[in-house]
Amino acid sequence: MPSLYNIAQEYLFVYEVSGFSKAPITACVRENFMKYLFPYPEENSKVSTDLEKRAFSGLSLGYLLTYEMYINATDYFSYFGMFCRGLGPNTLITEDSLRCGPCQSIGATCSLDGTTGLSSQSNSLQRVIDTRQMSVQTGHELYHELTPLYFRYIHNVAHTMFHEANFMHRLYESKAPPILVYAMYSLAARFSNHPHYEETARGQRGKLGASAVESLIHQSITTPSLETIQALILIGYYYGGEGNTKAKHIYSGLARLHAEALGMPNIPKDATIMRQEEYRRTWLSIHIASHWTATDMSIESVSFAHGPEFTPLEVDDVTFASLDPDPPQITSPCNMWAHMAKTLEIFNRTSALLRQLSQGLIPFGDYCIEATGLEHSLDKWEQNLPPNLQYNMENILSCVKNRLGRTFLAMHIGRHHFRQMLFFPFLDARSNRDTPNFSQGAAQCKQSASTVSEIIKNSTDIDGCDLNYFIYGHIAVISSCVHLHALLFSDNAEELTMARQQLVSNFEYLMRIKSYWPVVDHSVARLRKFQNSCQDAISDPFVLDNWMSRFLTEHSSDLSERQMPIMQPEEVIEQNITRHKSADIDFTAERPELTGAPQAIDNLEIGSEVQGLSDLLHDENVTSEALVNHAIDWLLE
Repeated sequence: MPSLYNIAQEYLFVYEVSGFSKAPITACVRENFMKYLFPYPEENSKVSTDLEKRAFSGLSLGYLLTYEMYINATDYFSYFGMFCRGLGPNTLITEDSLRCGPCQSIGATCSLDGTTGLSSQSNSLQRVIDTRQMSVQTGHELYHELTPLYFRYIHNVAHTMFHEANFMHRLYESKAPPILVYAMYSLAARFSNHPHYEETARGQRGKLGASAVESLIHQSITTPSLETIQALILIGYYYGGEGNTKAKHIYSGLARLHAEALGMPNIPKDATIMRQEEYRRTWLSIHIASHWTATDMSIESVSFAHGPEFTPLEVDDVTFASLDPDPPQITSPCNMWAHMAKTLEIFNRTSALLRQLSQGLIPFGDYCIEATGLEHSLDKWEQNLPPNLQYNMENILSCVKNRLGRTFLAMHIGRHHFRQMLFFPFLDARSNRDTPNFSQGAAQCKQSASTVSEIIKNSTDIDGCDLNYFIYGHIAVISSCVHLHALLFSDNAEELTMARQQLVSNFEYLMRIKSYWPVVDHSVARLRKFQNSCQDAISDPFVLDNWMSRFLTEHSSDLSERQMPIMQPEEVIEQNITRHKSADIDFTAERPELTGAPQAIDNLEIGSEVQGLSDLLHDENVTSEALVNHAIDWLLE
């Protein structure tokens, strides 16, 4: 448990950095201090034994709450008295007396176990004042840094809800809703290089903001508003990044319930054009979150009680992304979010179909029939895209100029991810050997996985295209599994070379984003479990069992170890013969050249891992098995 002093300083910082509202954060302070700082006397063992720090923390918080929040401090000092025995439960301290010694200033005796204790009280409290002044300045700097980071890395990638220019204008005027600022903080702090976070791991930096958001949500749990709905969606995504699937599902569900209670998608007629569009896009974002969350829970998505699944967007993406606070109204059919929404039903049907096949509810022949229909739907979706939204480098760069490069890549990687999911069962040779067009299905899966890797590579190579969001870690892992299939079974030198290159590229990407999102560690751990099953000579790792179905569809779940079905002897022989066709990899034979391979990784200097993988990629003496083993070990460190 962190020390009381550190917790006190941390929560002091939370309040100081807000700079927006006094009343709402009061509940956050009260709830968290009651939980962490005031178990005394019932749980005396958890109270700090450092009396000076107890007094220092109590007085600091009392000063903050009394003079900054303008609340009745009598309540709080009844608790602060537990930290400094020289303070009575109903004592109020004036600002002048506070600047003296805390106990001397109120005419109280502070024994502190007979020690000198707070002999340097004046200096300590002056440091509190200095720290507070510095904290205010640092806090405003942080929020003015974190909010743009949210718009850079999260917004228009995971969801679309805010007109950035208007929100930033409200932020600079201290009029932005604290619940949204804290929610953005919880998602964006991981991307900050601010000195305040030097000693905090990137994946842990959003916890304080998330705690503040939850406290504010509890206050408005029965009073829905657009801002509360948006905060619920954001905190749901925060928990998705933590790998807390249940919390994500609950908050996404609350967002849907609040939207229905508010009467969405009905839009206030007196709202500005951009405000109306925020209503539409928030409704769409609820729709997107509901579908992804339901799939992550392996349940059917819940339809809205009334109204359409999503309303047509009336403001073009380019206009909505404009930095002009009041851009002219432009209606355009070229709206990427509207196009993305049309693929969600295909995603749901694909996920449900995979679950049915894995549970033996439908034979593979029926799966093929359904898959053909879904394939045609995805192809038709692509054909209906206007020329300026087709996937090519010219359109990528054009979208980058309009600050929409991430949205463009997110739209296209989604389609190819759905395709690699849809065709993944065709990689299971046992189930498909007598199925017409089996080889075409496997080729389709590999082509989509290759395009996923290409998009990920573009996202890291082209400025303004970063896909540093956790869902793409899951997508990269699925793509990597398909590349492993090529390394296992292909005897085509060109295909093997491409699979190695794209596998390494995926791993480099995963290494970058896993420091941001704890859930990506879950995804990489899944990849290790899958790769372990690839090393089992008496099983087929690509069989679509229940574990593999969940592996494909549940992007946030923490899966247990896979129990592989045992193959018949004749199937083992055929499987091994197929594997032996690859000149590059053989998981069942002894490979003496592997003994020297680990040293290539072990000797890498810290910070040179990516370059080390690239060196291994071009080392002809390093087998694919060694490359994959070391790359996954490196990812799991």
